[in-house]
Amino acid sequence: MKKALLIVLLLLLLVSPALAENSRVVDEADLFSASDEQQLEYAIAQLRETYKFDVLILTMQSIGDRQGDYYAADYFDANGYGEGKNHDGVCFFYVTQGDKYGNTLFFVKTGSGEKIFTDAVDDDIFMQIRPYMVQKNYAAAAAKYLVEVEGYLNAGKPINRVNRLLPVFAGVGLAIGAITAFVFKGQMKTVRRKAGAMSYVRDGSFRLSRQQDIYLYTTTVRRRIQTDNNRGGGGGSHGSFSGSSGTHHSSSSYKV
Repeated sequence: MKKALLIVLLLLLLVSPALAENSRVVDEADLFSASDEQQLEYAIAQLRETYKFDVLILTMQSIGDRQGDYYAADYFDANGYGEGKNHDGVCFFYVTQGDKYGNTLFFVKTGSGEKIFTDAVDDDIFMQIRPYMVQKNYAAAAAKYLVEVEGYLNAGKPINRVNRLLPVFAGVGLAIGAITAFVFKGQMKTVRRKAGAMSYVRDGSFRLSRQQDIYLYTTTVRRRIQTDNNRGGGGGSHGSFSGSSGTHHSSSSYKV
C-alpha cells in the first residue's frame, strides 16, 4: 500500500511541472483570482480544441527596457505556444508598470492569427475590452478578449460566442450582462423604431447647445498608419517582425 502511494506521489511530482508549463494563463502581475484563472484556462482549452488555435494570456509587472511586443513574441515562441507547424495563435500581454510600457496592452499574432486578426480587427477588439481595462476589471477584460477571439475564429457567427464561451465566464459577470442584453433586445422586437432620435426626448428635457453634421454612412479606405501608442483613449500602434526564434509575428499595442 505504501509503495503504491509513493508511486502516485512521484507521478504527481512529475506531472505538476508539465501542467504548469502548459498553462495558457501566466499571471505574473497577479491580476486574476484562482477562480478567474481556471475559467480562462477552460475557455482557452475549448478554443484550442474547437479551432486548433492557441491563446496565451500573459501579464507582467514590468519588462524593463524590453520592447513589449518582442518580449511577448519571444515568450510565446520559447515556451512552445501555438498550434500546428505555423504556431497559430495570439497572445494577450499586459504590462502594469514601467516608464515606457506601463499600463500597455499588446496583442501579438502568429501564423494564421496574423491573417485573421488584422490591425483593424485588433483596434475593434481593444475598444470592446477597454472599458474593463479602465475599470481595472482585468479578468473581465481577458474573458471578453476570448469571446471576441472566438467570434472572429468562428467566421462571422457572433451568436455562437454567447452559446459557447460566455457561460464559462459567469463568475466575471459577462454572461449575465450579455444574456440580459439579449433578453431586453428580444422584448423590444414588438416596438416600432422611431425615425428620429428627438422622438425619444421628453418636451423641455433637452437643450441643444451645439450642432454639427454627422455622416452615418460613407465609403472608407483603410491604410496602415503608424500611430502613437502613448496616446490615451484607444490609439494603437501596429507592426510586424521576426522574433528571436525566427518565427514571424505581427502586433498591436495600446495605452490603456
